[in-house]
Amino acid sequence: MDVKKKQKAVKRYYSPKTLKILFGISHNECAHPDCTQPIIQAATPYSEAAVIGQIAHIYAASDKGPRGKPGLTEKEKNHPDNLLLCCPTHHTVVDTQYETYPAALLLKWKELHQLKFKESLGATINDVGFLELETAARALMNNSPAHSEGSLQQIPPEKKITKNNLGPTSTMLLQMGAAKSAEVEDVLTKAAQLDGQFPDRLREGFIAKYDSFYADALRGDDLFFAMYDWAGGSGKQKSREAAGLCILSHLFIICDVFEK
Repeated sequence: MDVKKKQKAVKRYYSPKTLKILFGISHNECAHPDCTQPIIQAATPYSEAAVIGQIAHIYAASDKGPRGKPGLTEKEKNHPDNLLLCCPTHHTVVDTQYETYPAALLLKWKELHQLKFKESLGATINDVGFLELETAARALMNNSPAHSEGSLQQIPPEKKITKNNLGPTSTMLLQMGAAKSAEVEDVLTKAAQLDGQFPDRLREGFIAKYDSFYADALRGDDLFFAMYDWAGGSGKQKSREAAGLCILSHLFIICDVFEK
């Protein structure tokens, strides 16, 4: 009971983007490797879909909680990299029998859990072709805010990741999306044959959207997840989400979307 009360006390600190990415990479399953209990129970003819998953901390939300690690900031404790989605049973088990479930084990669970998501997203990215990328690019052009000025100065992606304080999940997504960078460049080159300003307007739209999120005080992974959500059409369609990630990753590499 105390654990549940503690969980409720810290829930208000989870940003909407943290929750979105946490649920997005859960593969809709409990993080326990042997459990397939869904995080979101499907709707029935009589009831709406229900969220039954619960957020568990790898290192506790409190220094004195299960797997407490003094020295972590509140932001670090409630960061997606320190959180797991579990079914109610396994959430209770890992927090009440925390000696049996140390942080090192839960970190391994998270790695395996993300592997499922990575394999699923990777398969979708592999299926993304010219048409999907072009459709996503044109949709983003239509939904972009006012243009913003910027330069095409490039820096190594790993330095840019460090500069923007991007964690392992953001880095993983960027690396996966970058696999289609050549195809994205091909789409932009062909689009420029009919509309010479298309690549620049697309890039400027991304910069303006970044500036808008930045003005809303989003930083680091929260800002990246916001861009990922926007570029992917809010995850309404897997192929659209994958194509948006590929475009975002390409622009992250070649120009000044995100801080240099």
